[in-house]
Amino acid sequence: MSTAFSVHGAKEITVENNIITIRSVGPWNIEYFHLLHQDLIAAVTLVDFNNYAVLLVPLGEAISVAEALDYHVAFLKKGNTKAVAINLAGSDVPNSTKSLCTKAYEQAGLNFKFFTSDEEAKQWLQDILS
Repeated sequence: MSTAFSVHGAKEITVENNIITIRSVGPWNIEYFHLLHQDLIAAVTLVDFNNYAVLLVPLGEAISVAEALDYHVAFLKKGNTKAVAINLAGSDVPNSTKSLCTKAYEQAGLNFKFFTSDEEAKQWLQDILS
């Protein structure tokens, strides 16, 4: 018997100067990551595929179950992003969020760094994209 779960998590994605910004409210389940991946595929069409980066702004209880994280890592491995900056300032559980992101981005082989402001994060990403 298959059980469908409702989406846990919300997101807003914007694109500017080859930086895809994801403001994402957790907690996240695999159904959320399905929707996120569809939106990210659309967002990548708006940037230079060979020179783009991601700013992740996790908000609220920004955590995920292991199955959902594994699914997301498999998706990330197929991407072409040069770097991911993570602004932890809005996370209710910053240490857990940092641990989760570290695990995911290391497994995906991505260049990543943590910040506490969007401005600093964007500057780091712009330096990488230059």
